[in-house]
Amino acid sequence: MKYSFEQKTNASITDVWPLYENVNKWFTWENDLEEISLEGLFEANTKGSMTLTNMPPMSFELVKVIPEEVFIDKTTIPNMGDINFIHELSETNHKETVIRHSVEFVPLNREPKANDLKFLSKIFENIPASVFSLIEVATSDPKI
Repeated sequence: MKYSFEQKTNASITDVWPLYENVNKWFTWENDLEEISLEGLFEANTKGSMTLTNMPPMSFELVKVIPEEVFIDKTTIPNMGDINFIHELSETNHKETVIRHSVEFVPLNREPKANDLKFLSKIFENIPASVFSLIEVATSDPKI
């Protein structure tokens, strides 16, 4: 079960990627982020922790990182399943960048159910705003 939001921008992929790669820059576009740490380089299998507003600290793992293309961080919720946060960048034929952020819920040992939608919707609700914030930061200062 997955929700996605995408938006085109004139910001280049090379303007956007550093805002992903340096987790300390997540504060500039992730409005509900209170704390974040990474236990190594921004690459697959690196673990980290983040705290979002009104939420307990969450551990996560970078499960896929392809520079300037995609990264996926996974949070496991005990006795529930995995939440994958998918961040993708692509370029259109008109040299625009498409930013797509998705949230996927993979239940533990069962198929997704209709009542999972409420849970996933709550997680997803801030995603569109974070994409617009990311675009704003990427286009406001080329040195960021």
